[in-house]
Amino acid sequence: MIIPMKKVTLLCLAHERETSLREIRYLGALHIVVEKLKDTDDRTAMHSLLADVEKSVRCLEARIGNSEEAPNHQFLPRQLYDKVSHEMTKYAAIEQEIDSFYRMKEALSPWGDFSPETIKDLAAGGIYVYCCEAPHKIYAEYLERKDITIEEVNSDKALTRFVVFSQNELDTKDLALAVLPNDKSLRQVKEQIEKAEVHRDKIDKELDSLACQTSVIENYCTEVKERLEFLSARDSMADHEEIISIHGFIPEPRMDEVDEYAKKHGWALLIEDPAPEDHQVPTLITLPKVFRMVQPLFDFLGISPGYREIDVSVGVLFFFTIFFGIIVGDAGYGSLFLIGTLAGAIFIKNKSDKLKLALRLSVVLSLSAIIWGALSGDWFGLHTPGIKFLTEADATVKNANVMLICFVIALAQLSMGHIWQAIVHAKIRKAFGQLGWILLLGGNFFLTLKLIVYPGAFPVYMYYLYGIGMVLIIFCDVNWKDVGEAFNFPFSIINSFVDILSYIRLFAVGLAGYQIASSFNDMGVTLFKIPDLSWWMVILCILGGALVILFGHLLNIALCLMSVLVHGVRLNTLEFSNHVGLTWAGIEFKPFKKK
Repeated sequence: MIIPMKKVTLLCLAHERETSLREIRYLGALHIVVEKLKDTDDRTAMHSLLADVEKSVRCLEARIGNSEEAPNHQFLPRQLYDKVSHEMTKYAAIEQEIDSFYRMKEALSPWGDFSPETIKDLAAGGIYVYCCEAPHKIYAEYLERKDITIEEVNSDKALTRFVVFSQNELDTKDLALAVLPNDKSLRQVKEQIEKAEVHRDKIDKELDSLACQTSVIENYCTEVKERLEFLSARDSMADHEEIISIHGFIPEPRMDEVDEYAKKHGWALLIEDPAPEDHQVPTLITLPKVFRMVQPLFDFLGISPGYREIDVSVGVLFFFTIFFGIIVGDAGYGSLFLIGTLAGAIFIKNKSDKLKLALRLSVVLSLSAIIWGALSGDWFGLHTPGIKFLTEADATVKNANVMLICFVIALAQLSMGHIWQAIVHAKIRKAFGQLGWILLLGGNFFLTLKLIVYPGAFPVYMYYLYGIGMVLIIFCDVNWKDVGEAFNFPFSIINSFVDILSYIRLFAVGLAGYQIASSFNDMGVTLFKIPDLSWWMVILCILGGALVILFGHLLNIALCLMSVLVHGVRLNTLEFSNHVGLTWAGIEFKPFKKK
């Protein structure tokens, strides 16, 4: 259920700005709406600090498990951030230095190991040495000069490298000088690379050892976010001379509590109902405890119904569970998921509320896969006894029966969307319009059955469903004064058929998963049955076959889970949402509170 909201403007004295804001945060009921944010130096600095802290968190998270060594002592949050930040700065500097040395090495390697000091000593004695490189044609021109001596070092397809000797100092503008470091030899560069890499490895180990305290710096990151949130709330307050105000939304059930709190602290409240043009109204959903397990799915997808839309959480949970079972379609896989979930529930300590909900959802989804797999007789790609309707010996009949179930689910879910709309709008004309869409979906259902599942003549009652449904929609649902709605009406009729048809993806993806598992099983068994082999070759074939089967099932499990995210989620957030009138454009209710 979506909780009603009240639009609230809270006014307090300007000199009590931060004190009042702390009390508002302690109350934890106001979802702040920022209309205009003043620029302040401390908030800008906090933004910068948060970016640096998050970078430090990512650095340590990437190193968790790299080292078993613990740091010398336990750091406080700020100390740990300073330490990590300092080590990261040193690491970046040494990486840049190593990169510079490698570029020097790359430039010097074709010339071999020579001493720049020797070249300087020769110049002091009247012999000038220049390292040059040029295309072969240009090099030939140098060979013709009588005032210099040339010694070729090496050449490749593009360039010739050579040394020019002269008893007179030459104008370097007339020479194709190679770009080389002036003060380092190849040997010295290699030594510096080795030294720098040792230094980098030392920093690496230090950061690895700090990774065991990642939770400390994560807590500091949360603290910085809270401070930034506080400063943003402060800078969003509007000034009215001696009075300041802050705007937002408060859940209606908490208004009495907020009213008492305001009287206690001397605040004034302007309370209004959200206007139809208010697009920033947040959505707060409360569900019975048994259905709250669907919340991790919504959090993962980052979706929420709009404030004035319908809460379909329970319906999504019900049908998503069915979709998961059909798409995975294997009781063996479901058993593995269930075992993994139960292991996590047993061995993971200090579980957060979100993790507990996720584990409950995983149990339900695992059971769905087990039930469907057992009914259809699929265990790790092996065909076993199940119910006759889903295990017919004739594959054509069996597939048709599964498709029938998919289209029955389609009709049920999409019709439920229109029933929901009729109940929410609570208007007779609107209810008849939604009934028209349900009848139209019924016609589409029978049309799909006769086209795909059980081919044959169209039943007479299908035409009645279409005829009555179209009349009800035309006269009771379509707003003909709205040009856009009138123009889109024919496409909506076509889409209703396409939406029903789209549910065949459940059958197709489930069948594909079974075929992949079965094919890998056959490949593995083939290796087991190779005749006339020595005993050690038999062992190798058995191990190879087992690896093929294991790899195939791991790949298939990954593909099944991806298919759930792609197809199972799509049917709920697109096809079903179109029929229930959902845009998923909601803003999550986030009260300003101390975390």
